Amino acid sequence: MKNDIDSILDSMFRDGKLNFGAAKRRNEQTQQALESVQETGDSLSRSLQSSIAQLTQEAKADMQALDQRLQADGLKKDVPAGNSGNPEQTDAAFQTAEEETARKVLGQKEFVSAVALAFRRPFVAGFRKEMPMGRIAVLGKPGTGRHSAVEAMTASLARQGVLKSPKTTALDLSRYGDSSSEKLIAQDVYTALKSGSSAILFEQYEKCGTAVLSMLSELFRTGSIPLAGRYAEQKGMLVEIGSALVPGAVSSLSASGKYLFLLTDRSLDKLANDFGAPFLAALDDICETGEFSQDSLREIAGRMLKLFCERTEKQLRFTFTYDTPAAEALAAFYRPDRGIAAMEEYTDALYRSLSEYKLKQKVQRASGKIIVENGQLMLSGEEEAFAFRIGVFAPKAAEGAVEAVKKELSEIVGLQTVKEYVLSLEDNFKMQQLRKEKGLKADSPSMHMIFTGNPGTGKTTVARIVSRYLKAIGVLAGGQLVEVTRADLVGKYVGHTAPLTQKAIQSALGGVLFIDEAYSLSRGKDDSFGLEAIDTLVKGMEDHREDLVVILAGYSREMEDFLKANSGLRSRFPNMIEFPDYTARELLEITKSIVKGKGYRLDPSCEEPLLSYYEQKQQGEEARTGGNGRMVRNKVEEAVIACSRRNVREPEEKRDLELLLPQDFGFPALPGEEEG
Repeated sequence: MKNDIDSILDSMFRDGKLNFGAAKRRNEQTQQALESVQETGDSLSRSLQSSIAQLTQEAKADMQALDQRLQADGLKKDVPAGNSGNPEQTDAAFQTAEEETARKVLGQKEFVSAVALAFRRPFVAGFRKEMPMGRIAVLGKPGTGRHSAVEAMTASLARQGVLKSPKTTALDLSRYGDSSSEKLIAQDVYTALKSGSSAILFEQYEKCGTAVLSMLSELFRTGSIPLAGRYAEQKGMLVEIGSALVPGAVSSLSASGKYLFLLTDRSLDKLANDFGAPFLAALDDICETGEFSQDSLREIAGRMLKLFCERTEKQLRFTFTYDTPAAEALAAFYRPDRGIAAMEEYTDALYRSLSEYKLKQKVQRASGKIIVENGQLMLSGEEEAFAFRIGVFAPKAAEGAVEAVKKELSEIVGLQTVKEYVLSLEDNFKMQQLRKEKGLKADSPSMHMIFTGNPGTGKTTVARIVSRYLKAIGVLAGGQLVEVTRADLVGKYVGHTAPLTQKAIQSALGGVLFIDEAYSLSRGKDDSFGLEAIDTLVKGMEDHREDLVVILAGYSREMEDFLKANSGLRSRFPNMIEFPDYTARELLEITKSIVKGKGYRLDPSCEEPLLSYYEQKQQGEEARTGGNGRMVRNKVEEAVIACSRRNVREPEEKRDLELLLPQDFGFPALPGEEEG
């Protein structure tokens, strides 16, 4: 810089005289130099400011990290809840919310108080802003007010300005049962957290996949779920972006500011076994519903009848009254294993019956009373013109269905021990149901079975009967039989088998999944696809214990080897039923039954040769396949075709289109009969 100024001065004074032209030019140069210096200074200033800003940002990040570590270590106090209202007003709001909820959830006073305390806890003890407001486990049987209490409390507190939103969002975790559910649950949890709801309810965790269970545990323990992939928020959706550089990338889902509820009918010990001690330690509260007292049940029943009367008045224009005996009769329908749902179903059935009456009789208005006859609630019309009695009794259709299935089973030839086992299922199921109704401990009997025996011994036929029988006695809702083999369950490439097996399980829910030649699923330790199908099947059976029955069928020896393929198989199939080969006499009876079913008659002279034929088939190398009904059916089919050929050649007056003769079965013709 100094050299530049000296050069300018030298040019301005030449030979001791002032050089005005040069001075002017130098003046311009000086100005330019000064402007250059200023620009350089400005550039340095901006660079310095940028460096300072970066250092400040890094310092803030370090402080935040330090703050989080201090909070995690318990060295920094929690942030106060920061409710903007007066503490006394907040106390009054929680008292009001508890009273309002108790009026809606009858007979659960202690439980409602525990839920109110769980909601109030962060407003007293404070909470960390990056964590949920509360993490609560709600235990209790279905129908005891678990959902209603949380929803009513949330709505009341929001109405009084304590919470921002009256909404609750429930996630049914049984929807995420397979191994590919991580992305789906991440999207649904994201939607729930962004929905504006104050409380998120998680239920049916018992039926979710292992990976989803781990994500749920992480959410309750740490307040957030780390995402396996890279995601971004786009138009309210959580979109996987892979390796793309997108602003606003999301690496985890945070439940800060939300109340998290886990609803289950399992015990605390079972909860600890499923999630582990760290999960239980992270819970802020554990609330459990109790058994209803008789007074509570009468009060609940009275409310239901009141709502029933209001509904019939508004919708059907029928005016009904009720009294205390009616409420007591309705309370008697309460079942400990189902809660008040059984009472609600009964009043719904009464309403449907009354609606049907109005529809068919075209009655505009009527009045009546809810009365009790023989322990049953009845709707009695009081007006002479519209006198009626409407009640709801045990449907006869179900009893008829049971008898029809029993009749079909009795008509099967042989298999006496198999029949006795099938019929015993009803006795066991009824006794367990009776124990539940009395509040006693009851085990859900395992209905999974293994049918062993040679082909054609009736395994598939009995499986079809079992599916309808279990529906008729109330074990299954659908009663359908889904028949599959290895080809339906095992895929041809990696990642194909589990979805195939899960699809088969889903189609059989409410019914029976029948896997014929089940031993073919396992072809040794190197058959990874087959082993994957077995593992998926075992998990599906565990996830759907109450709405799926699996029957495996195959040869006795091969099925024994198959059960060793997975350690959980044998324990899940306690019922192994052996289907013995039919005797020659039984095969003859089956022949007669098939012939009759096809509209033909069996000539008595066919019996002895058929009996000898069947006895021969059961000996030697054909013993394994000889004694079965499939062989009989094939024999009859051949005879029907031979009968048709024979009658075509007969004169019309000699034809008997319904009679099967020995020669039709390939035996020597009767004396005086021409061989076909």
